[in-house]
Amino acid sequence: MKNILAGALILASTLLTAQTYKLKSDEMKGQIVTLKGEVLNGYIKLKGDTRSPWNNQESVEFFTEDAMADGKVKGKEREKYRPDDIKAYIAGDRYFEAQKFSLMKMTMGMGIAKWYFIERMVDGDISLYRFYDTPDAVTVTTTEAERVAYEEELESMRTNPNLLLKKDDEMSTLQKVDFAAYISKCPEVQEKYKTGGYGIEPFHQDAETKLGKFIAKQVNSQQVMVVLPQILEDYNACVE
Repeated sequence: MKNILAGALILASTLLTAQTYKLKSDEMKGQIVTLKGEVLNGYIKLKGDTRSPWNNQESVEFFTEDAMADGKVKGKEREKYRPDDIKAYIAGDRYFEAQKFSLMKMTMGMGIAKWYFIERMVDGDISLYRFYDTPDAVTVTTTEAERVAYEEELESMRTNPNLLLKKDDEMSTLQKVDFAAYISKCPEVQEKYKTGGYGIEPFHQDAETKLGKFIAKQVNSQQVMVVLPQILEDYNACVE
């Protein structure tokens, strides 16, 4: 009986201690997908936030439930992963997939591929990702005008990520595809898209109206960020 009580007290003490660790705003339950495909459950610490979303593309920290047992998580208990170390990480309801690519090569035909974690917005026959440009590590501004221009550039990077499409294991930028042809496997969704049924004019390169041309040039606008996932969700449900 004494042994049972002692064991119960130890367990209660352990649980109480574990609960004293409070997750910070950038820490949440998550998972790591190893190169072998194993899924490790624990907690994720995001490296970026709304001010620096591009940092989530470079690395991520992971720690386990056991690491929280003494009420704090030590540095050595935090495992840091880069995109070539794992297949993916999941932070809450966000999924970041490791991919090796060159945005410059996609858009200009030249460039050196590099590993990144890119956030997957839609998964299916056609997957949608968003990728943020990364500002220079060191930028010197000597005048107020330069400082303002730099801040405006950073804000544009934050609010206008590059939209990447993946189909048949080939990744492309939205600007580089004839989107109507890209979704032709599902005529119903294609027709709804072409006739403006999604509340937006076609944003392919051959758009004839002024609004269509504007969207073609601004395909990373917030409007497209809302509509495009819905189009692809409908398309993927249609062809699955």
